[in-house]
Amino acid sequence: MRVPKNIEKLLSQRIDAAIQVQSADYKLAVWLEKNGIEVEEYDILGGVEIYGNPDSSAERIRQAILNR
Repeated sequence: MRVPKNIEKLLSQRIDAAIQVQSADYKLAVWLEKNGIEVEEYDILGGVEIYGNPDSSAERIRQAILNR
């Protein structure tokens, strides 16, 4: 069986999106560390909340920044 072109396109999109998330997550983690802002491990550096619950994860990070 061959891999359909539309499936190859979806796989490529998924790879590209994962790379973008990882890059943004790394830059965010560096900034947070540089500024002495602590957040839960599941909200940065590949934590599951980044993928499973991104809105809540982002809000917790925003609150940690505002509370600083």
